[in-house]
Amino acid sequence: MKKLLTPIVAVLVALGATFAFAADATDTIKAIDAAAHTVTLNDGKVYVFPATTDMSKVKVGDKVKITFTTDTAGKNNATAIAAAA
Repeated sequence: MKKLLTPIVAVLVALGATFAFAADATDTIKAIDAAAHTVTLNDGKVYVFPATTDMSKVKVGDKVKITFTTDTAGKNNATAIAAAA
């Protein structure tokens, strides 16, 4: 039984380490760099959006909710942006 359980646990640990969990950030936009597809919130954190994101829909001063994942290098990769309630 122990011989079977050890590889299964190892695979589950390896899979768990590779999954990125989405998080949300809600704050006011401090800066937008449309060319780089980035939004900086008042807390100073920068979120990078895919090139297909229409950055004209948001402006500095908007309160937004950004859904993102953080990669191993610490880069915040945004997957969604919406007006915050």
